[in-house]
Amino acid sequence: MMTSAARAAPQVEPCATGSNVLGLSRIVEIDTSGGPIFGRGSNDFLAEGEIVLTFDDGPSRSHTRAVLKALEQHCTKATFFLVGRMAAADPMMVREVADAGHTIGSHTWSHAKLSSLTAAKAEEEVELGLSVVAAALDGPVAPFFRFPYLRPNTAAVAYFKERGIGSFMIDVDSRDFRTRDPEEVKKNVLTQLAGRRKGIILFHDIQPSTVRALPSLLAELKDRGFKVVHMVPKETAHTLPEYDARAAKLLSKKLEAAKASPLAPRSLTWPQTDTEEVLPWRMHSTSAAQPPTAAATNEPATVPWYKKWLTP
Repeated sequence: MMTSAARAAPQVEPCATGSNVLGLSRIVEIDTSGGPIFGRGSNDFLAEGEIVLTFDDGPSRSHTRAVLKALEQHCTKATFFLVGRMAAADPMMVREVADAGHTIGSHTWSHAKLSSLTAAKAEEEVELGLSVVAAALDGPVAPFFRFPYLRPNTAAVAYFKERGIGSFMIDVDSRDFRTRDPEEVKKNVLTQLAGRRKGIILFHDIQPSTVRALPSLLAELKDRGFKVVHMVPKETAHTLPEYDARAAKLLSKKLEAAKASPLAPRSLTWPQTDTEEVLPWRMHSTSAAQPPTAAATNEPATVPWYKKWLTP
């Protein structure tokens, strides 16, 4: 395996510099040693006019795939903070996100509020979520974490310092879980950016409002002169053997259940705030048609970021 010193710096794809797309301004390698917190003014690596696109709570096949299409049309990249239960329900969708060149982080096993749990249960939420996402991807994930409800607590922050996991807060909230109106999502983002002029933006790739808003919002961000920065990890996350074994069993059970009942719906909901509930949504089994290969579409294959760490 290559060392950090020997690894070539990630490069922006040629299409990302086109005049007709939002694209990318640069790729930033994030060092998470010591468990830093990013966002809300902490460890700010963005210049004025620069933004980071992030998506929480997925993957959801019907919604995430539409988000990927919108990002692809603008040749831009994002970071996806995946919930372990969601990754276990559709591991092929996890790989589809990574194969498109996006960064994969974690968002606990079940979207639990860590501050309301014992230390042992909070550790389980963090580590099982991380191991399941890595197992679903069948490859290393970024040591990037987002607290559910954006609620960090002292014990978890201290734990991440030991584990070398970075926590990502936000600067701009799309509030997409509060509405089904894509215009409201756009207004939320653009209004906040008008004041802040940069920052980490939060979306949820399980929300239909974001799916509908994203194509025109990305175009508007380009027109207003914003530039996307893509975060990639300096080093990949180290999962723990105990939780890796549990993750393997969970994925095996999910696959067996899918074979036995390939059309069974899989639904998950959780509150987005202490007082508000996300509108119900549904994700179907992995038996749905898989995306076409690069050869079938005559499109050049791209190398996802995580495979760069697998080169000897």
